[in-house]
Amino acid sequence: MSLKTISAGILLVLTSIAAAGQGIWLEQKHDFGAFDENLGTVYCNFRLVNAGNEPIAIVNARANCGCTRPEFSREPIAPGDTAIIRVGFDPSGRPGRFIKYVNVDLDSEPLRSSLSIQGTVIGSSNTLKSRFPVSVGPMKLRSTIITYGKIYRDHTGGQYLEGYNASSDTLRPVVKNKPPYINVIMQPAEVPPGDRFVISTIIHGNKIKDWGIVTDSMTVSPAIDSDKSVKVETVAIVSEDFSKLSTKDRENAPIIDTDVTALDLRRISRTDNTVRQSFTISNKGKSPLIIRRIHCPEKAVDVKLKDTKIKAGKSAKVEVSVDPSLIGDTELLNARINIIANDPDHPSTMVRVVAEVK
Repeated sequence: MSLKTISAGILLVLTSIAAAGQGIWLEQKHDFGAFDENLGTVYCNFRLVNAGNEPIAIVNARANCGCTRPEFSREPIAPGDTAIIRVGFDPSGRPGRFIKYVNVDLDSEPLRSSLSIQGTVIGSSNTLKSRFPVSVGPMKLRSTIITYGKIYRDHTGGQYLEGYNASSDTLRPVVKNKPPYINVIMQPAEVPPGDRFVISTIIHGNKIKDWGIVTDSMTVSPAIDSDKSVKVETVAIVSEDFSKLSTKDRENAPIIDTDVTALDLRRISRTDNTVRQSFTISNKGKSPLIIRRIHCPEKAVDVKLKDTKIKAGKSAKVEVSVDPSLIGDTELLNARINIIANDPDHPSTMVRVVAEVK
């Protein structure tokens, strides 16, 4: 198609809408492509032609992000004249692909128009270190831990981990050895150079066997055949949902009680034999107390409970043994025994094990 034909077409469009007094954009999208963050603020122009018979004006232009700044004049645009909106994008601290919008209001038709800019910022070394401090070959990650917070047994939860392709080639990150109760989606599956990606995860509470704090891990690699990888830890607190209990259910609920809040072993030596203590869990409620889980994260402390279902008005003994040789390099043992139960008012109870280590 010749330049003369194109010009004639534009003229025909302008002439056809002239009577309506409308403005017409010669462009509404701009792609900066890939550029270095160190280049600083980049600019582009959007041209608006007054195709009407009366002057029009740009009333306002607002961006959807503080990193994007439109510049324009509110002076009237005479019929047939062209106005320019200059849009600047500041890439500082924003590595990866972006798309931003500017809404423009006119005092004539169209009253509201949307302009867009897009591109890919190649992050500087300082930005990548602060935003994606974990390096795995050409792949960078925001963190090596995914925390889900409280997850009810019959519910699901979601969380994500951001990553960045710091190479000049397309990456295809993969997740291996994930827990069976977590589903993972890589978005996008193929990551262009200088672009960000997201490891989206969904955790299923009904597929987790344990209660309370549950830790696990998965392995993330920049490619399926890569010899580089990093372990990403996962942490969730699996809880029972008591929100649907009626007032009567709560009145008849079990009530957990322990005869001590701490076991004080006083002074022990790393050369001592295993130290044994015990405490009692009682049910002061009206229905059976079920101990969902009782455990201690301190490897030197072992906990055993024979009866995990305690009838109303009854008690059960918890046997605690401490192996001094397994206590780490510390002068004070301060371990926590966590008890997860079906008491709606006290679903988690803690008994400490303390000692001075010599």
